[in-house]
Amino acid sequence: MTNPAAIIETVPELHKYSADADHVYCHPFDSRRDMEDFLVRLMSYKPVWLTLLYTIRGFLAGIMGLKHDELINHSLKVSDYDFNRGGQVDFFYSVDFEADRFWIGEVEDNHLTAYLGVISDSDENGQHLYHVFTIVRYKNWLGPVYFNLIRPFSHLVVYCMGKYAAE
Repeated sequence: MTNPAAIIETVPELHKYSADADHVYCHPFDSRRDMEDFLVRLMSYKPVWLTLLYTIRGFLAGIMGLKHDELINHSLKVSDYDFNRGGQVDFFYSVDFEADRFWIGEVEDNHLTAYLGVISDSDENGQHLYHVFTIVRYKNWLGPVYFNLIRPFSHLVVYCMGKYAAE
């Protein structure tokens, strides 16, 4: 894992999302894909095992009074993803975007607010280093209880999403 604080420092727009965060992590991925292709692949990654994890999360979410249906039962197609500020990307809302530099998406429930995003560094040879980050802020005492239950899976899911997107 990459030092998230050092990566976040490279994009001043991220400071307002990471300030006072309760949990931040970042995974790096090398890729030849351009930013738009990387983002679409990242957010459209939905293997069967991930759908199963969301189903299990749904059970846990119901017990804790969290919203869950929008994570599985939304009608947004990949072709409708809008990475621009205010747009919707899967169950995330785009809160900030600069083409070829970064994207930040937000999802919020009763207990926490989470941000998923990508920062791009590229070299003159067309190779990109993408930093896929997650920022979590707890809203109440159930936030850390819930997030600590799903944290290992969160790291796994984000890593697998990034690996797939980079291929």
